[in-house]
Amino acid sequence: MPDVDFRPVQVMIVDKDSNTRRLLRGILSRVGIDKITDFPNTTDVPAALLASPPDLLFIDADAAEPEGLRFVQNLRHAQQPHNPFLCIIAMTWQPTQPLMMRFTASGADDLMVKPFSAKQVQDRLTNLIDGRKGFVVTADYIGPDRRRQPREGIQIPLFNVPNSLRLKVTGLFDKARINDAVADALEAINVQKVVRGGFQLAFLADFAAPGASAGGDKMAADHLLRIGPVLDDLMRRLRPDSDLRPTLETYATTIRATLEAFKAAPDKPAGGMPALLAAAIGIAAATSRRSNIGVVEQEVRGAVTSYRNRLAEIAQAKAAPAAAAAPAGAPAEKEVEARG
Repeated sequence: MPDVDFRPVQVMIVDKDSNTRRLLRGILSRVGIDKITDFPNTTDVPAALLASPPDLLFIDADAAEPEGLRFVQNLRHAQQPHNPFLCIIAMTWQPTQPLMMRFTASGADDLMVKPFSAKQVQDRLTNLIDGRKGFVVTADYIGPDRRRQPREGIQIPLFNVPNSLRLKVTGLFDKARINDAVADALEAINVQKVVRGGFQLAFLADFAAPGASAGGDKMAADHLLRIGPVLDDLMRRLRPDSDLRPTLETYATTIRATLEAFKAAPDKPAGGMPALLAAAIGIAAATSRRSNIGVVEQEVRGAVTSYRNRLAEIAQAKAAPAAAAAPAGAPAEKEVEARG
């Protein structure tokens, strides 16, 4: 790490445990950080983020439902007025698999397991200053790149987002320049979010279409209902003066009409699915600036096929232990049905 001065750094701590807040304050003060605010929950945090924007946020990942990680995810997806790129370290007593999955999806930079030492905190600071990962953007994720290896055939760009923590400790911080950098990063991420959102719309529609048209398919219904929030986010992020807006508004009207009809009678087969699917594919093609809708449709269909195959593999893996535990000589379920 280069020569650093932690005195200009502002830190926020959100944790229900007063001992954790006190411990962190002591550790941070020993490295020279004294601009620290702390809260027992996230209730007052949005106002505090505006009044005194922090460079680093420590947040409890064990809060109910989980309040802390959901707050992080919402913060990363915010367009204004907060800086969604501040460094974030989540904290937990028990890194269970469900919690790790929520942490991974939240967009936080790092995770510390309690009780932690001063060295662990200092190591996290060093990583964020010297080796913070670039951000990736998908339809439902904004945050540091956690991929060990990028998926074959899928090109997701990396974004070097503003890091006010590094700028302050190295004496390079300028408020006007950081505000411009945040605005530029938000614009680039919005463009990518619109592209990824368009593909996600088409993916959800293609996956849901067969089951929703037939009716009675809960998984298809769940995927169909996810289209609404993705569409709303896409349209919210689209610039008001975008040349795509008239076309996308037309497609969006078709999609929303089909969704509203389905919500009114969720137990019945969904009508209008061909029109919804065509509109979703149209949005995917328009947002990716490609005129060949057939190629876009093939890409979507390929992604859906891969997803269905993964679901089948998961179901098969879950069924294997039950089959192995069946009494010796007992006929398989399909054999019983055939004989019945």
